[in-house]
Amino acid sequence: MTPPTYKKLTSKQLEILRFILKVRMAKIHQILSYLRPELKGKTRQDKDFESGRKVLSKTMKLLQDVGYIKQHRISDSSEVYYYLTQEGQQEIYAFMGITELDKNKHSGFDFDLCYFPWRIPPVENIHSRFQTEIQCNILAFNRQVKMAASDIENDTWVLGGVKLTEICSLRDNLHSSPRNSNIKENMQYKPDGEICLNLSRYDEQGNLIDTHGELAYYFMEYDRKTEYGERLLTKFKRLNNRLIELKKKDELRYYKGMIVVLENPRYINKQRINDLQVNLRYLNFLKAFNATCSEFTDEFNIIATTVSNMEKTILSLRTEFSKEFKYPLTEAFRFKNLHKTFNYSNPNIDGLLFDYFKQSGDILGRFTSDRKYYCLFFNIEGLNTLKWKRCIKIFNHLQKVAVEKNETYVILPIVVFRDLQPYSTGLIDPTLKIGEDILFYERLHMMDIRSNHPVLYKGLERVDFEDSVFVVK
Repeated sequence: MTPPTYKKLTSKQLEILRFILKVRMAKIHQILSYLRPELKGKTRQDKDFESGRKVLSKTMKLLQDVGYIKQHRISDSSEVYYYLTQEGQQEIYAFMGITELDKNKHSGFDFDLCYFPWRIPPVENIHSRFQTEIQCNILAFNRQVKMAASDIENDTWVLGGVKLTEICSLRDNLHSSPRNSNIKENMQYKPDGEICLNLSRYDEQGNLIDTHGELAYYFMEYDRKTEYGERLLTKFKRLNNRLIELKKKDELRYYKGMIVVLENPRYINKQRINDLQVNLRYLNFLKAFNATCSEFTDEFNIIATTVSNMEKTILSLRTEFSKEFKYPLTEAFRFKNLHKTFNYSNPNIDGLLFDYFKQSGDILGRFTSDRKYYCLFFNIEGLNTLKWKRCIKIFNHLQKVAVEKNETYVILPIVVFRDLQPYSTGLIDPTLKIGEDILFYERLHMMDIRSNHPVLYKGLERVDFEDSVFVVK
């Protein structure tokens, strides 16, 4: 039987082939989560998920019967992955207008794909499957936001005065490899992937200029803790070469950092144990980066997260998310233990809440009602190196000014998080608290505002608001 041309395929069937081309291989629930993002994270126990899975299975069977996809069952596992056959790749390439002339001509972001010769994907390779999992999660998340943007009544993704139409664009390791590089092949840095955030722009007064136009690129590393010692150092030596080359080409200003995505911790009985596994691996990366890329430690960010926290981590990098900070913060002032301290008011007209950087809105200051303390509120989510550096630098500067002016109030740094527990290097490893950082850590408080009842920490230890020095009784 002659396989039908793409003109005879349905739009859904073409969408499936295009998605598999993008991620190279996928399980049926990953494909379903992309096609119907509202089902992401659900299981076969959910009626809608199971119904959608059955319908999709029939479509996958049809695509198999005409020779466009194949399935592969992982050895010693029940997991089944689908990938394109050579005929399937030719068919979707024809639909997308991709020919052999398109080698290295396209960015690789979204579905602006280059031509690559067909090959069977390395389905048995654990790292490749981990890469697939992450890519599928990002694409499903992005599609969820895009679909919400098309619904006029859906305001779920309105942040910083902007209704988001996407979170980020993604490209894989093949498209992320250097092009036209002068670096020797064996010393080129080749990340596992790359994302690009097209951010809204705000002026110095915090007013929205445009809903796009500021590009921020991040290299992606999908880490299974297989590289240590010299192997990890070699990776970062290659990164250093890449950053130097980007700087020479005046492109480094677009590259903001590296996001290390780790597997979810295996032990889930104690949160602190989970965090420790991730935090220590983050320190491994950070130490290797500092040892090999010293020229770039103040401008290139190292961020770490897990698969389950990745989407929130990426969202936290958007300026629209930062600009929203004052609203949940001032809402926390409603809490009965803080009301006397900060006096809840409208964040849009409250002159007592000082916004240090109106373009980003993630650093706010306010006196307590008795003016004994000046609280600096920093929004930091998860493991974000440069956010902590900036936080400590600003605290030290304001502390120096206060001492020079013989001010009687105490400056108190309060790191606030809305989604992800933040950790600095000094909190993970106390021996890393040095010099001017020591006073910062002595005064450091953190506030969790994920729920309607804020939770306060002194360092990493939970404390009652009534026992805190800055709270007005």
